[in-house]
Amino acid sequence: MEQQNQDKVSSYLANRILEKVFRRFSVFGDSEFFNNQDFHIAKVLEENYGIIKKEFEEIDKRTNDFAVFHKVSDDQLYISNDDKWRLFFLKSVNVRFENNCDQMPETMKLIDADKNIVSAYLSVLGPNKMLMPHCGPWSGILRIHLALKVPESDGTGCTLVVNGKEYKWQEGKVVVFDDTYEHIAVNMTDEERTVLFMDFMRPLPFPLRWINRICLGTARYLPYFKGYIKRIRDWEKNFYEAVPRG
Repeated sequence: MEQQNQDKVSSYLANRILEKVFRRFSVFGDSEFFNNQDFHIAKVLEENYGIIKKEFEEIDKRTNDFAVFHKVSDDQLYISNDDKWRLFFLKSVNVRFENNCDQMPETMKLIDADKNIVSAYLSVLGPNKMLMPHCGPWSGILRIHLALKVPESDGTGCTLVVNGKEYKWQEGKVVVFDDTYEHIAVNMTDEERTVLFMDFMRPLPFPLRWINRICLGTARYLPYFKGYIKRIRDWEKNFYEAVPRG
């Protein structure tokens, strides 16, 4: 436990040191939200939305069995401390969860074709749920959401706010943002909101691009990250033991 705490402190300090550098030299500038036209993957995801949506609808039948966020990331109870934020893990920092990937094979072909996508999950935000203000852990990635299920509302009920700037999810549309700015996610409707949630390597010039990849690659071997991956694998095992794959 002491080693894990030291790892988290070291990662935090490294991020704080590099954050300003990464933002300053980011190829597409320093912004809360980015232009989708600068990211080819945004076009690919939107063009293949129908395929992704179809695969999602099958696995969505078991949303209640998805992993509860704070049970796999147990140091972040301040973001969500109930069962209303659930995740279906496909890969995390390039560690794949093959049984889950098999449930969305066409989606994974699209994701695997872009080596800049290092993590991918289905993220389900339950009814009348708000994630508390928080900042992402690593400035070397940008976050991408493809909205798969967005409840109908009066326009104010299902919203992402990053550094005070608001975005409303739209089914079939991609948003690219810097999650190291303080942000909240809000679903004040009576239905679930689901996005395909991805971490994308921040476009950077050499040698920052190289430093970023080394840092992320090294993180996979830290005790804290290993514990996180073990909890996901334990959940994945239980998921298929509860209802065997067909």
